[in-house]
Amino acid sequence: MNNLADLLRTEGRNTEAEPLLRRALALEQQTLGAEDVLTTATMSNLGLMFLDQDRFADAEPLFRRVLAIDQKVLGAMHPGTGAAANNLGLMLWSQGRYAEAEPLFRRALAITDKTVGEDDLASATGSNNLGTLLSYQGRYAEAEPLFVHASLLTLKFLGAQNPTTDAVLENYALNAQYLGKFADASRHYRLACAWRAAGRARDQNGDALLTARKLANDCSTQLALSLWGWSTQGGGEAAGDRPEALMLEAFTASQRAVQSAGSEAMSRAAALAAAVSAGVGPQAQAYEAALRERDELDAQFAKAANGSTELRAALTAARALALSNSDLLASELKTKAPRYWEYRAPKLVGVAALQSRAGADATLLRDDEALIVFLAVSGKEKGMVFAVTKEHVSWARMGLTGEDLTLAVTRLRSQIDPEAYGLQQAATAARGRPGAFDRQAAYALYQQLLGDASIQAIIKDKPTLLFVPSGPLTSLPPGLLVTSPPAGGRSQDADPGALRATAWLLRSKAVALLPAVSSLRTLRGVLPAQRVATPDPLLAFADPDFTRPAAPPRSANSTAARGVNRGFKTYFRDGLPLAEALDAVPSLPGTRVEGEALQRVLEARPGSLLMGRDASKAQLMARNGDGRLAGVRVLEFATHGLVAGDASDLAEPALVLAAGERPQDELLLASEAATLKINAEWVLLSACNTASPDAPEAQGLSGLSRAFFYAGARSLLVSHWRVRDDVAPVLIPAMLLAERRQPALSHAQSLRQASLEILDDPGIEGAEPSAWAAFTLIGEPGR
Repeated sequence: MNNLADLLRTEGRNTEAEPLLRRALALEQQTLGAEDVLTTATMSNLGLMFLDQDRFADAEPLFRRVLAIDQKVLGAMHPGTGAAANNLGLMLWSQGRYAEAEPLFRRALAITDKTVGEDDLASATGSNNLGTLLSYQGRYAEAEPLFVHASLLTLKFLGAQNPTTDAVLENYALNAQYLGKFADASRHYRLACAWRAAGRARDQNGDALLTARKLANDCSTQLALSLWGWSTQGGGEAAGDRPEALMLEAFTASQRAVQSAGSEAMSRAAALAAAVSAGVGPQAQAYEAALRERDELDAQFAKAANGSTELRAALTAARALALSNSDLLASELKTKAPRYWEYRAPKLVGVAALQSRAGADATLLRDDEALIVFLAVSGKEKGMVFAVTKEHVSWARMGLTGEDLTLAVTRLRSQIDPEAYGLQQAATAARGRPGAFDRQAAYALYQQLLGDASIQAIIKDKPTLLFVPSGPLTSLPPGLLVTSPPAGGRSQDADPGALRATAWLLRSKAVALLPAVSSLRTLRGVLPAQRVATPDPLLAFADPDFTRPAAPPRSANSTAARGVNRGFKTYFRDGLPLAEALDAVPSLPGTRVEGEALQRVLEARPGSLLMGRDASKAQLMARNGDGRLAGVRVLEFATHGLVAGDASDLAEPALVLAAGERPQDELLLASEAATLKINAEWVLLSACNTASPDAPEAQGLSGLSRAFFYAGARSLLVSHWRVRDDVAPVLIPAMLLAERRQPALSHAQSLRQASLEILDDPGIEGAEPSAWAAFTLIGEPGR
């Protein structure tokens, strides 16, 4: 149990590890006693698991008890005592208690070097930990020889392709960065990040996936920053180390650094399309199901730590069967649909491919587009921005640190929607204030992000900008940035005339977001090749009837057309929907107007607009089951959206459809949306906050966005805040009408036209960004 739990902990699967460790510790205390070395070893592993989760109050008493027992039983100079001192030091260091941690690390290293020798892997561990502690305190020169010693030993004993080695190499590289030795840093990051990226290629889910993704992203982020530093020093003599080559390498590293669940969802959608095209779609779906079954069995096994031996044996046998099934399916897919694997773990797209004018890659980037990749970082470092067109490529450092970027975005967002997923509290902490949108702050942010002369030279003549955002920039639509100093000062920020005269980025550029650079290959290569006919122009769910059959009628004041928001809080308890809460959801008559307008614009056939009782989850699933949903070109949900930031205990985001007998009958959960079979050119999520990030990945696309990409959507229209019920019925039909009247328009260009119509129409009173910038396009297939 202890060994299995330690393996699970190493993979980041702490939820599964904890019950096994607790059970193992209880057995050892009962049979061996509290002071046996096996008991303290398990106690240490439990403490390390707590430490992984920052549960310091749980970890500290365990580590102190282990050190006291080992000193008593093993002696002051025993390697086990040194390991116990090291673990306690790790816990103190993690809390910033450096003065307390340093003597423990020095003691542990001294014990190791004396008892097992300096040329031992244990000495590498001690040297790495002490070096890291010194580096965190800015004592970089003292730390350097310790990192040199640790890296040489780990490479000798474990090799480069090992997570322990890579952790040491990353620590060494970061310390070298602080010393300005960017060549050394880059070379060590190159070794470490190659293994991190390889680790991400495995089929993982849950905690293990999140841990692997974070490790790979963090390593690649630091590699890109180190390459920038090296280029400013002139680079190296080798061809691959010259400044131009370092920039291209950093562009690739930045793609690894911003990989997210959104990009993975699109990749898996492309893989499924490839499998369907090869005639093995059911096998691909069965393979994904086998992986989910494996993970569920792992969770059940962990919970069965206190169960019978027979139960654990049965779960082990079931897991072996699931793995056998997945192996057989994987073998069949590799033989019959080799592109399935290529798309499932897509190769990163280099600048050469983006600038190609011949072959399959020629359509990745168009002549009138510029691709903007933001590498946002945390803390006090400044991130990076890359700009790529068919002709040119450039890079620059952002003008803001990670902390300042977060504050700047939070302040602007809080002025638009102060109640959105904790922004009010964050804005207060950032000394922001709700109110009129600060145009000068939006101009300053534009300058810090895109104002570098080399970036401006590339994007100035390109009418369309494709953004790959990261960090806090995922929650701010780029179209509301301001490209020149706004006239009138802060006093004019609420004036409609001044707002219309402002040089919003959307005035000069059409914009779209991409989950990843590799999404271009999916959207413009893979999915078009697999496209099937979509004879039905529209299927829209609008103005659902939220009245449960046994519930009393709603009051008239719940149906006001202006001011009804499409996002609500506190609808779940213990992960289950609450009937009494959903019964109070106000109706949305404005969405009926929106749906009817869409039906007219697209000349959709009767039955394409489902309203009232018909706007139900049952109707959606029926069409999915008989294949009609796969024939729809535009799929819209004009209703309430529930996102993780809105609910007290919402396990996943959802869309609210017509009421049924049970609360779960009216919620389309993200996990259910992912099972839909669609080929839609557009999926319109005309609900509130459908672009809002949800835990545990607060920087990526929302679960709803990921789900519909996985289901096969080409483009999503999502909202970053509460949608005005008098704006959406005008903006969305205008967008599709523009596209229909001008077939050459891209999705980004049609959204730009419709948004500017809202901004410039005095009758709508929509000059403020909260009205015209709510919707964002994610995914741009192009023309």
